[in-house]
Amino acid sequence: MKNNDFDFIASKFEEENVKAPESLSAENVVKKFDEKSVNNIVKIKGNKRGVKSALALVACFAVVITSVAVGTKYLKAPVKPDVDNKVVQTSLDGIKYFSSYEELEKTLEELRPEDGGVIKRNFGVITERFSKSSDMAATDAESASSTGAAGKSFGTTNTQVENVDEADIIKNDGKYIYYLNDGEIKINSAENGKTELVSTIELSSKNNHYLKEMFVSGNKLIAIGTFNKEGEYDNFEMNTFVKIYDITDRKSPELFREYSQSGSYSTSRMYDGCVYIISNYSKYYFKKGFVPCVNYDAKGEEEIPIENICAVKDSKRTSYAVIGAVSLDGKSTKKNTKAVLGVSDNVYCNEKNLYLAGTDYDYGYYDGNDDYNKTQIIKYTFNKTNVELKASGEVKGAVNDQFSLDEKDGNLRIATTVTNYNDGKDKNYLFILNKKLEKIGEVTGFAKGEHIEAVRYIGDTAYVITFERTDPLFIIDLSNPKEPEIKGEVKIDGFSSSLTPVDENTLLGIGYSTMENEFGGIQTNGLKFVLFDISNPEKPKVLSEKTFKNCDSPAQYDHKAICINRDKGYFAVPYYAYNFYEDEEDDEEYVESDYSFTAVGVIRVNNGKIEFSDLDCGKEDEIIRCTYIDDYLYAVYSESGDILSFNVK
Repeated sequence: MKNNDFDFIASKFEEENVKAPESLSAENVVKKFDEKSVNNIVKIKGNKRGVKSALALVACFAVVITSVAVGTKYLKAPVKPDVDNKVVQTSLDGIKYFSSYEELEKTLEELRPEDGGVIKRNFGVITERFSKSSDMAATDAESASSTGAAGKSFGTTNTQVENVDEADIIKNDGKYIYYLNDGEIKINSAENGKTELVSTIELSSKNNHYLKEMFVSGNKLIAIGTFNKEGEYDNFEMNTFVKIYDITDRKSPELFREYSQSGSYSTSRMYDGCVYIISNYSKYYFKKGFVPCVNYDAKGEEEIPIENICAVKDSKRTSYAVIGAVSLDGKSTKKNTKAVLGVSDNVYCNEKNLYLAGTDYDYGYYDGNDDYNKTQIIKYTFNKTNVELKASGEVKGAVNDQFSLDEKDGNLRIATTVTNYNDGKDKNYLFILNKKLEKIGEVTGFAKGEHIEAVRYIGDTAYVITFERTDPLFIIDLSNPKEPEIKGEVKIDGFSSSLTPVDENTLLGIGYSTMENEFGGIQTNGLKFVLFDISNPEKPKVLSEKTFKNCDSPAQYDHKAICINRDKGYFAVPYYAYNFYEDEEDDEEYVESDYSFTAVGVIRVNNGKIEFSDLDCGKEDEIIRCTYIDDYLYAVYSESGDILSFNVK
């Protein structure tokens, strides 16, 4: 840090007549920067946990505030631009708005090192799992089933919140099955187990567009994907597009509306006739293109207005989360795309609020405490295409995935894991934050030495899976938000990466079997289903287990791969088996064979036992999704795009 940086900060505080706290004096800040870091220790559990690399970076946000206070403050909306098109700075603890693009550029320059301007610290990757709904009524949404006008029962995407849809690679409206295949969207009619290709929407990589997911709403199909701006591949200039098609005539879809925004596609939601798109935008060089852009109705790209851009205070990230709202009717033209610098990892969205949570990893010493990572949270409210920033806060630790977040009665519940590099032991927390994102309750430091693998909230109860060598399920009572408490726990081998209610008394865990390797560590080695009895929160029990060695399933890391048919009483997941073997012992099943194959596993629960049957799909291609219409279960091959059907009653 340069001396003139301190002079700049001091001048800003002086302009606003604010006295800086002693902790922000030049001597104290430099002292912090001189503290030594420790070697990074990174744990890898199974193939779904990647290495979270981090570099300590000297960074300073020149934040101008008109009041200094402890804790998180409720945010006021920024004022409108004045006659000079400048935004008047407001007092927003935890959030920085910018008076000009020049000020934004300066902030970005301060975040980058001086060795050529290449950004070395960039954790702006948004994953795609989501927290679940807050009450047991959500099981209807998760059942991924619906009833059409003709009385047909059909599968829909396994979503987190009832009435809030999530994009996927396959959709089903009870008459047609829509799915992504090789850069195209295929529309197939489906009737009594027979399918026929009706039409194809071509959006292949040949025209520089790469499909990711889609929605179907009535006679509208919403295709979402990414594209590189022509001529800018070297700068990693990725953009996210939305193309809305009129599919009133399924045989001849017509492009209805187009929209795009800066950044690679992260996730999306659809509610009340609007699609909310979140992308991650990161520039390695800020001399050009440091402002994220938006293109409404293919009329030309323009920069997001400076009053719609903000930064999370003290974040060391150099990437934006870009939040766009697109109306399906084409009538809304309000330009309300937002961008926030410094938070982007995980997303929770219900019918009113959208939360972004981003974890900063800092592996240096912090006065001997264990706060080596923290998660910063911002809260948006939305009404159609109007999206407003409402609150900002932070908690210690890192969230496992979006299932770690949930809102009930205006309170956000969030579960995190803190890694202590002094002793190498993880500790876990569950925080309850009010509508201002101020902490009002917490459960601290449970399951020391383990880390969170799955969280599920049902009403006033949180179900948390942690793992190190075994898989404990913790039941946490949240009925008193100010005094949450652990009621009970039960352990098994392996771990569940997702939890789905079967009924009010039982949970189905889907995850991994594990084994000890030759080095004394633990590694995953198969697919595992577990049935938990949660009828007595103080004494949860394991009712049944099914383990399939040498098997993988997308359901282990993607909740959308779980097809749930409440009407017929089964769960279906695609899986891939290799060098499989069979034996019946202690309610565990193994299958042996000399070849590998792809199948769909059908799971039913009867009398407290898991009953499993598989539908063999052959060896040529993998199945990554399945869905159903009435008595027929349809499975789609990932490469060929062919559809298999099975009569499952």
